[in-house]
Amino acid sequence: MNEIGIKLQEARKAKGYTLDDLQQMTKIQKRYLIAIEEGNFDVMPGKFYARAFIKQYADTVGLNGDQLLEQYTDAVPHTHDEEYVEKVNTNQTRSENHVTNELLERVKTLLPTILIVIVVFLIIGGIWYAATKTGNKDTESIISKDSDTTSITTSSNTATSESKTSAASSSSKEPEKEPEKPKQAIAVESSTGQTTNYTVTNATEPGSIVLSAEGGASWVGVEVNGVAADQKTMQSGDNLEVPLPAGTTSISVRIGNAASTKITLNGEAVAYAPEATNVITQTLVFTVTPVAAAAQ
Repeated sequence: MNEIGIKLQEARKAKGYTLDDLQQMTKIQKRYLIAIEEGNFDVMPGKFYARAFIKQYADTVGLNGDQLLEQYTDAVPHTHDEEYVEKVNTNQTRSENHVTNELLERVKTLLPTILIVIVVFLIIGGIWYAATKTGNKDTESIISKDSDTTSITTSSNTATSESKTSAASSSSKEPEKEPEKPKQAIAVESSTGQTTNYTVTNATEPGSIVLSAEGGASWVGVEVNGVAADQKTMQSGDNLEVPLPAGTTSISVRIGNAASTKITLNGEAVAYAPEATNVITQTLVFTVTPVAAAAQ
């Protein structure tokens, strides 16, 4: 038995909980609780779940799960998701800084040329304004001499304009309506009771999946395209929303208490398969086809 298992077991006994009590409270299977106390993490469904179960065990028996994982970081399984995210963020920041520096250098190089162009436009604008002002004076003189002729011409032009407007209105066509986008459809492909496979066609992009605890506590974990996205131990009334990036093709949801967990995918409620009605722990796998791909 490892140190973290001993500490968790002592905290459980101090609370007066049996393993059966803890299984009922956390919805974690008893064999996983025993494995945690014995330090046998190989029987866990994965490293991601091992860390989540340890944290949930610790929080339930009155310990701080995050501090415990940090204290015994060498003794528990590790996932590489955080390291991956950190690398992505670092590379993105470097790329943005590089683009910004290039833009500043280009502006500095082009600044003299921009100033010259502005001066030339100002000179041309001044000449145009002077010429326009002189032309307006000549026009006013002509109009004052030929006021009667101008009045007749204006009336004629007005009638012609009204005629053209009327003809354009009668020949104009109503704008065509945009075709409606196909609606999202979620269907059960297969189910073994504990694992259910769904097909999702015409999925909205970008979208999101929302898990809500109603009437009890529940632990949930979400993977998107095979990568762990988020996990949470929810109390009744809590929600976990996971954004789905464009190009999402698969979603895997692990639920510790299906009876108290509701699922919504892109605003549409997801129903459990009939075979899964009485199964507490659920695994839901969605195969996603976006709208653009379905239209091809």
